[in-house]
Parts: sequence; structure tokens; C-alpha cells
Amino acid sequence: MREAQVEWREEYATGVEQVDQDHRMIFQMSGDFRRALDDGLGDEVYPVFLDDLKLYCGGHFGFEEECMTAHRCPVARENKAAHEKFLQTLAGFQRRYDAHGYSDSDARRLVDTMDQWLDSHICNIDIHLKRCVSK
Repeated sequence: MREAQVEWREEYATGVEQVDQDHRMIFQMSGDFRRALDDGLGDEVYPVFLDDLKLYCGGHFGFEEECMTAHRCPVARENKAAHEKFLQTLAGFQRRYDAHGYSDSDARRLVDTMDQWLDSHICNIDIHLKRCVSK
């Protein structure tokens, strides 16, 4: 059974426009990739998606971590650890691709993992930034 695409919702807003804009873009990337998979283009776009996701998340994670530190967010360390774990997960997908080439099931597992992680991470960790920014 395929997971449903997770879409940006206003409840994800952190109060930092750049963080929220980055989150919207990551959701967009996920949705675009899911559509490419559904259109049978996964083998063409998967390596690009892996590279883009790694670069985009790396930049976004750094900015978000700086925001949490600057605003003395109490979950800043937890946020950094979650980011590191996600990047390790992403690296695992990259290693499998490098070793075995494209796999539709692995590509779908990546996009499902990403959507689930985004929803959980934003709702359980990133959302704490909102209270810190509003102080």
C-alpha cells in the first residue's frame, strides 16, 4: 500500500519565514518526486533527487539549527540530533543506490520515509521554535 503524500499545513508554521519557506520547498520536492515515481520516471530522477535532497536539507538544517540556538529553543540539541539521524538515513539510501542502482521500492521507501519524518519532526520538534520566536 502506498503512503499518501504529506502536504504543508499551517500548523507546521514555526514563526520564522525562511524556515517555513524551506519546509514548504521540501514538501514540494517530495511531492514532485512522488509524481515522477508514479509517472514511471523514477530511474531518471532518483539520483538527482538524492543529491538535491542532501544539499537542500544540509543547508536548511544548518539554518534551522542556528535559529534554534539564537532563540534559545529548548529542543535545539534534540533537533540537531534528529537532523544528523535523517542525514544518516539519507546516506543509507545513497549507499544502496551506489551499490545496486535504482530500485523502485527503495525510491518509494525514501519518499514515504521523508514524508513521515517531515510530519513527525516538524510537529514534535520544529514547532517549538514558534514559542521561542514569539518571546
